[in-house]
Amino acid sequence: MVKSEKTVGGYLCTSMIYFFYFFAMAAFGSMLSVYLAGQEKSAAEISLIVSASGLFTMVLQPFVGMLYDRTGLRKKLSILLLILSAATGLLFAFMKSTALLFLLNGLSMMFLNSVNPVCEQIAADSPYRYGVLRLWGAVGYAAGTQAAGLILEHASPVWCFALFAATALLTGGAFHWAGLRDIPPAAKEASARQEKPVFTLPLVLFAVFSFLFSGVTSASSTYVPILLQEKLGGTSLAGTVLFLGTLMEIPVIFLSNRFMDRLSGRALLALNTLLLIVQGAAYSFSGSTVVICLVLILTKSVTTMLAIMVTLKVVMILTGGRYATTALSVIGTVKSLGGVALTNAAGHMADTVGLQQMFAALLGISVLALVLALVIRVPDDGKTYFAGTEDTAQT
Repeated sequence: MVKSEKTVGGYLCTSMIYFFYFFAMAAFGSMLSVYLAGQEKSAAEISLIVSASGLFTMVLQPFVGMLYDRTGLRKKLSILLLILSAATGLLFAFMKSTALLFLLNGLSMMFLNSVNPVCEQIAADSPYRYGVLRLWGAVGYAAGTQAAGLILEHASPVWCFALFAATALLTGGAFHWAGLRDIPPAAKEASARQEKPVFTLPLVLFAVFSFLFSGVTSASSTYVPILLQEKLGGTSLAGTVLFLGTLMEIPVIFLSNRFMDRLSGRALLALNTLLLIVQGAAYSFSGSTVVICLVLILTKSVTTMLAIMVTLKVVMILTGGRYATTALSVIGTVKSLGGVALTNAAGHMADTVGLQQMFAALLGISVLALVLALVIRVPDDGKTYFAGTEDTAQT
C-alpha cells in the first residue's frame, strides 16, 4: 500500500478521527445497560435493546461497505453516516418505548459501526504509523467511558447522549479537516480491472476462521468476569484485573509497526490463535487464581487488538485493495454472527455442565481455528500497512 500525505491530512486532524470516534462509541454504549436499568427496564428488555446494535450492524453493514466501494465517496458517506448516528442517538435519550429504544439503538450504532472499516483503512493508508493513530482510539474510549459514568452519577443522563451526538459530529468534522479524499468511481473501476478477484478461497476460509475466532473471544469475554468473580470472591477485584488487562492493548497498538509488517499473515493468525489457546487452557485446567489472572492480563486485550490489526492486513492482502471496505464489512458481519452463535451456545453449556467444561469446549474450537489458520494461504504482497512514512514528531 502506498502511503501519501495527499491521502490523509495532518497528524492532529487524523488522530482526532480516532479519539472522537471511540469516545462517541463509549459515551453511548459503555453505560447503556446502567442507563436502561435506571429507566426501570427489565433484564429481558435491556438484553433486547442492547442486542439491537449487533443485529442491525450484522444485517446492514455489508451493504454500506458495498456502497463505500462502489461510489468511492469515503468522506461524504462517512460524514453522512455520523450525522445520522448523532441524530438517532440523541433521539434515543427522549424515548421510553422499548420498541423505539430498540430501533434507535440499532440505527445509531449501525450508522456508527459502518464507519469503522473506513477508519481502519485510513490508519493503514496514512503517512503516519498505524499505532500512533490508532492509539488515540484507546484513549478516546477510556475517556468516553469515564465521562459517561460521571454524567450518569452526577447529571441528567440526557447529557450522556448529547455528548455522544457532539463527539459523533466532531468525528465527521475530523474526516473533513483531515483532508480525506473521495475516490471517483471511474478511477476505482480502472484500478479494479488491474487487481485480483475479491472473494477467493483464502478469503472464504478466513471468514470461517473469523467466525470461530470471534465466537470464542466473544463467549470468553462474556463469561470470564463470572469466572473471576468466583475465583476472587468479589466484583471489585475482578474489575481491577479486567482493567489491568485492557492496559496491555496500548503497547500492542503503539509497537504495531515493529512486527505487523514483518510477520506474514499466516504467522500472525497462528500466533494470535495460540494466545487464545493459552487463555482457554488456563481457564479450563488451571486451579491457580494467580495463573488465571496473569494469563488474562497478559493476553486478553492483546488477542482482541491483534485480531483487529490482523484482519485489516489479511483482508487488504487477499483483496488486493479491491472492494476492501466491502470485504471488511462482510468479515465484520461474520464476526458478529460468530459472537452471537457461540456466546449463546456457551451460555447453555455453562448452565448445564459448568464454566470449566464450557471453557474446555471453547478451547477445542480454538484448536480447530489454529488448524484453519495454518491452512489459509496469505501471500506476502511486499506492502507496508502499519509503518508510516513520516515522523509525527515533526508535525
